[in-house]
Amino acid sequence: MDIQKFEEYLKIDSKNYNQINLETLNHYITRFMYTVPFENISVQNQKPISVNIDDLYEKIVINHRGGFCYEMNTIFQFYLEQKGFSITCASATIHTPDDGWSNDGSHMTTIVQLDRPYIADVGFGDLPINALPVHHESENMTVTTVSGSYRAIYGENEEILVQKLQDDNSWRTSYKAKNISRPWSYFVEHLEFNEHNPESIFVQTLLITMAKTYGRVTMSQDQLTITKADGKEQSPVTPQNYKSILQKYFGLDVTIQTIENKV
Repeated sequence: MDIQKFEEYLKIDSKNYNQINLETLNHYITRFMYTVPFENISVQNQKPISVNIDDLYEKIVINHRGGFCYEMNTIFQFYLEQKGFSITCASATIHTPDDGWSNDGSHMTTIVQLDRPYIADVGFGDLPINALPVHHESENMTVTTVSGSYRAIYGENEEILVQKLQDDNSWRTSYKAKNISRPWSYFVEHLEFNEHNPESIFVQTLLITMAKTYGRVTMSQDQLTITKADGKEQSPVTPQNYKSILQKYFGLDVTIQTIENKV
């Protein structure tokens, strides 16, 4: 992986942001999330997923694509290590829409150790563009952006609960993780499930989402949603307009077979 070209593609200012500190980490996260969309197009197109660093570099930097958690956090962890950060590749359990929990390892997250642990996750789909300090609830270290308010607090047994503030002022846990380093082998079966199993949400439906200065843009197979501080705008996605939407909002130039097949 060519670190210089990686930084040029993400527009990382490595001259002014080169210290092992929170300011630099936040710059790296922001530039990644503003440049690389979270997307499962390869899964939808039934193309194999590789987490080899050179393959990820070619997909993301050379081919201007994105990926999902195993891809995005793997290449970001590699970059952080090259820059001298101490990182932990941690497994997580996702809080599902039906109020259940996925298997541990169904999500891969990144924890960076500075003055305290920080969640530095670029591969989840709904997190702020800054790192989340892991803290006890009484410390009140909420991170607020145009997309909402987020926090990472200690739960039972030192679990880390990554949460988002809801409209009713309650906190909903998006996922929970432990600050334990996991080897790639721990995630193999979970990647296999998310890539191929008919019960996987990534197999069932298209999901593309990207942070913007004004909020977030999300595209499904049928709908584009632009979320801003003052509300949401929605419009239909069709076989006739989806490529222009991909280019305009996500910088993607790719054919999606599941949309093409709707014709």
